[in-house]
Amino acid sequence: MVNPLGLVSLPGDAVAALRLLPRLLTLLEEIAETTRALPEMRDAIVDVARDTGALAGLERDIGRVAEATAPLGAVAAATEVLPPMDGRMATIEAAMPVLVEVQGHLSQLPDTIATLGTGIDRLATLLDRLLASLDRLDENVAALDRAVHPLGRLADRLPGGARR
Repeated sequence: MVNPLGLVSLPGDAVAALRLLPRLLTLLEEIAETTRALPEMRDAIVDVARDTGALAGLERDIGRVAEATAPLGAVAAATEVLPPMDGRMATIEAAMPVLVEVQGHLSQLPDTIATLGTGIDRLATLLDRLLASLDRLDENVAALDRAVHPLGRLADRLPGGARR
C-alpha cells in the first residue's frame, strides 16, 4: 500500500512519532498559555526592585527618628504635644453627653419618619375625600342657583320687589 508521502511503508518509530504530534501540540499550547503572564510578572518584579531601593533611605530616616525620640527627646516631645492634645480631648469629653443624647434621638428617627409617613398618607386620603366633597358641593350650589334664579325674577315683579 502506498501512503500519501509516496513511501511504501514507514518505519514503526516514525509512525509512533507522528501519532504523538497532536499531543505535543496540545502540550505546547498549554505551555504558551501558562507562560503568557511572565512578561507582566517580570515588569512587576522590576517595580518591586525599584521600590525596595528606597528602603535604604527609609532605614536612615528611621534611625534619625529613633535618635530624636530617645528618652530625653521623647519627654520634650511629649511636653510639647500633650497639652494641646489634652485640651482637644477635654473638648471631646465635654461634648460626649450631648453626642450621646443626639445619638439616642437619631436612633428614634426611622420610627418617627415611618409614623410621619403614615400620617401624611392618611392626610392625603382625607384631602382627596375633601376635594371630592368640594366638587359635589360646587355642583349642588350651581344646581340650587339654577333652581332659585327664576324665583328671584318672579320676586322682582311683585309689588315692592324692585326695592331689593
